[in-house]
Amino acid sequence: MAAPSASTNAPKTTLREDLRALLQCPRELWLIYLATFFEYLGIFSFLPTLPLWLSSDFGMDDKRAGWWAATFSTLVTLFVFLVGSIADTIGVRRTLLIAFALAAVTRLGMAVAPSTDMAIATLLAFGFAYATTSPVLQAAVQRASSKQTRSFAFSLWYVSFNLAGAMCGPLVIDLTRRSFLDPETGKLAKRAIDLPILGERMFSANTAIMALGFLFATIAFFVIMTVRKDFEHRVDPADAAAGEPKPKKVSPLIALRDVLRDRPFWRFMVLLVLLSLVRMMFQHMHFTWPKYVLREQGEDFPIGTVWSFNAFLILFLAPLGTALTRNRKPFEVLLFGATISALSPFVLCFGSSMPYQIGMILVLTVGEALWSPRLYEYNVSIAPRGREATYVSLASLPYFLAKFLVGPTSGYMLSTFVPETGPRSAGTLWAIVGLTTMIGPVGIWLGRQWISKNDRADEEPPKEEPKAVAS
Repeated sequence: MAAPSASTNAPKTTLREDLRALLQCPRELWLIYLATFFEYLGIFSFLPTLPLWLSSDFGMDDKRAGWWAATFSTLVTLFVFLVGSIADTIGVRRTLLIAFALAAVTRLGMAVAPSTDMAIATLLAFGFAYATTSPVLQAAVQRASSKQTRSFAFSLWYVSFNLAGAMCGPLVIDLTRRSFLDPETGKLAKRAIDLPILGERMFSANTAIMALGFLFATIAFFVIMTVRKDFEHRVDPADAAAGEPKPKKVSPLIALRDVLRDRPFWRFMVLLVLLSLVRMMFQHMHFTWPKYVLREQGEDFPIGTVWSFNAFLILFLAPLGTALTRNRKPFEVLLFGATISALSPFVLCFGSSMPYQIGMILVLTVGEALWSPRLYEYNVSIAPRGREATYVSLASLPYFLAKFLVGPTSGYMLSTFVPETGPRSAGTLWAIVGLTTMIGPVGIWLGRQWISKNDRADEEPPKEEPKAVAS
C-alpha cells in the first residue's frame, strides 16, 4: 500500500487496551456517530427511491431515469473536487453544517416539487450536500480519534451508518410504501397529507420518503451544532510526542495542489479505481436491483427490509472483522474481502426468488465487512496532516465515477434484459455485472507489488554510516 497505516506503526496493544482508549476519545467522536446515523437514514432511503421517484412520479422510462441519475452523479463528482479542500480551509464543523442545511432544504424541495423541472433542479442542488457528507465525516472521525483507536473508531463509524441502513429498510422505506398501498388493487396510490405552512399536498410513497429525509438532515444539523468549534484543532498525543508541527491554514486551491503533488496519493488512486469496480455492485443495488426485483417478484416485495439485511449483518461483521484482522496487513484484507464481494452478482444468475436474494446479499456483505472499514481508515491514515478532508474527498472520485457508469448502463440493461413486459433474461444482466466487478480484484492481484509499494519509505534519505575514528 502507499504508506503503512496508523495501526501498523503503533505499538502492539491488546484488544481491551484499544477499546479502553476509544472510550477516552472526546465526546465529539460520539456526536459525529450520531449525526452520521441520522444523515444516513436519509441517504439510505434516498438512493433506492431515486430511480422509482423519477419513473413513477415524473413518468421517465428506465433509460431517461438512468441518465438523470448519471447526471446527478457527475455533478457530485465535480463537487467532490472542492469539498475536501473547502473543509480543510473553513473547518470540518462549518462544512458539515452547510451540507446538512442544504440537504434538508433540497430533500424538502424534491418532496413537494410541482414539476419535473423543479424536481431535477432540487436533485442537482442536493449533489453538493451528498458529495460533502462522507469525506468530511471521515475527516471528522480522524480528527476526533487517536492513532491507537483509529481502526475501531472507523469501524464504529461504519457501524453507525449501517445501523441507519438496517433500520431504514423496514422502518422508513417499507413502512412508508405499505401505508400507500391500495388494499383493493395492491398497487401504490397517492394520498393527501396536511403539512404545516404548506397546507394539504398530494404525496406518493416516494415523495413521502424524500420528506422524511428532510427531517433526518435537520436532526443531523442540530447534532453538529453541539460539537465544540475547536475540536478539529485537537492534537493527537502521539503526534505531540513526536513533535509534529501544526498544519498551516491555506486556501482550498493550495490544499488541493499539495495533495495532487503527493506521490502516495496517485498510487492509492489506482487501488481505488479497481475497488470502484467492486463498489459498482452497491450502485446496482440502488439503481438496478429495486426495479429488477419488483418486476420479477411484484410490487409487494419488501425491498427495504431485504436490502437492510446487508446493514444488519454489518453491525456485527464489521467489528468482528476488524478484531480478527487488526494485526494483518490492510492490503491482504482489502484484496480478500473485495474478491468475495465481487462474486456476489453471480448468485442471481441461478434465480430471483427470496433465497437467491438473501444469498447474494450475504456474500456481498461478508466481503464488505472485511475490506470496506479498512479502506475508510486507510484513506485518512496516508493523508498529510491538515489535508485529510482534501485527501479523502479526492479519493472518493473513482467511486462517484463508478456511479456515473452505473446510471445509464442500469437503464439500458433493465430495458433490455428485465423489461416491464415481455421476455426477460435476468441471469444475463447479473452475469454482466459480475464479470465487471471481478475485474477489480483481479487487477489488484496482478498489480499487488506496485500498489503495495511504500512511496514515503522510498523518499526517506538513507541513513549515514558512522565514520571511523582514526586511532
